[in-house]
Amino acid sequence: MSKGLDSNQKIEIAASEVKTRILLTITINNATRDVIKIIENDTLSSFEYGENTYIAAMVKRGQIESRMEGGPQKVNIKISNINQAYSSIIANEGDVLTNSICVIEEVIFDNLNNIVGDSVNIFEGFVNNIQLTETEFSFDVERILGGYSTQSPNTTYDVNCQWVFKDSRCQYSGGETTCDKTFTSCQARSNEIRFGGYPSIPQELVIKG
Repeated sequence: MSKGLDSNQKIEIAASEVKTRILLTITINNATRDVIKIIENDTLSSFEYGENTYIAAMVKRGQIESRMEGGPQKVNIKISNINQAYSSIIANEGDVLTNSICVIEEVIFDNLNNIVGDSVNIFEGFVNNIQLTETEFSFDVERILGGYSTQSPNTTYDVNCQWVFKDSRCQYSGGETTCDKTFTSCQARSNEIRFGGYPSIPQELVIKG
């Protein structure tokens, strides 16, 4: 993560033991635009940085994936030990995490566990492909067309549903708290009439217009 580092950060990076931590900032896709801040740490319950309180959790970040044919750039994020908080949000408000804005940053710690310099922006995009299990919460952060989507509208035609779970287009109001976006799941919930996917399409296609 050498890009954008100041002189003090470069000194710490050159040290024999480098401590970097991931910061996640998720602006939830709900009426009040709530913000959740998470820091990669398995020994604390929370951490104060830049006048913000970060929830401490075990976080794993995948590599940035790009597709030559113009699909989304994406990064996979896996978080453990805070599933109950996310389960509660989804149960009360529906899947408001899908399409929420997520900013991924990293910070450098010195040997006294103080943060050196400012955080470094790694990636930002929209939350998609949420998966909740008993031990792990994972999702992709997608940046469509490397930023081109901020200049031009895009429609994704996919076999899976494009709606946000329990939103005004989905309209599911039952007891389920997550959805895998498949037509089979929609049928099982007697909601197939509102399915927002295209089962006959063999692969994803991004239309720019």
